[in-house]
Amino acid sequence: MKLRFLKKIAAAAAACVLVFALASCSSNEPAGGNTDVTLDPAALADSLHDGLTFQDQLTALEGDAAMGIYSLDNTTVAQLKVYVSTGATAEEIAVIETVGGDAVQTVQDAMEKRIEDQKAAFENYQPKEMTKLGDPLLETRGKYVILCLSDDNDAARAIIDEAAGA
Repeated sequence: MKLRFLKKIAAAAAACVLVFALASCSSNEPAGGNTDVTLDPAALADSLHDGLTFQDQLTALEGDAAMGIYSLDNTTVAQLKVYVSTGATAEEIAVIETVGGDAVQTVQDAMEKRIEDQKAAFENYQPKEMTKLGDPLLETRGKYVILCLSDDNDAARAIIDEAAGA
């Protein structure tokens, strides 16, 4: 009888330890990190464009033309700037300020779909572009979603960190 009681206490103690361990791993910070980040989408996109080496010529897009690439609209996007390649490479830059809340995940999902679509397009056309598409720099910083498809994710991340004050 005493052994059964001790087993129950041990099980309860183990459950408490597990609950506290899981609670300590959680974060009150929303997905995407620091919500206090303020970025200028056009300036960051320009910095990525000017600070990285691209194989193809990239063309700047803004407004509806840029939103159309990702099937987004003003219900999710506050402002954005996008650079796209001529189609010879998968190189691309997109810096999108969302309206916040659920829009962040909507934009993130749209970017992931774009990457998958590009993989399908380039897989047989330009197989060497699969390296960029297989390891895209896709980050969320607060209410901003940033995509950069280049040959140098480390340099791109450094530019983003500098712009975000990280």
